[in-house]
Amino acid sequence: MKTKLRALLILFIIALALIPVYYINRALKKAIRPREGTERFFLFIFANFFLIVVYTMTVVAIVVRLFPLK
Repeated sequence: MKTKLRALLILFIIALALIPVYYINRALKKAIRPREGTERFFLFIFANFFLIVVYTMTVVAIVVRLFPLK
């Protein structure tokens, strides 16, 4: 597979992975309501940090499985 096509496919996978994260973050905002208090704000920050770590690991695992280094 050509390197430009491979790079475009990886970017497309990353862009597609951002769509669910947007809706998960929106649901977290509704559920936690971070503007109502300091504790809720820090819980929201922690939940987003956890979401970023887990989602990054998932996307990297998908890209590595689809495009092995050979």
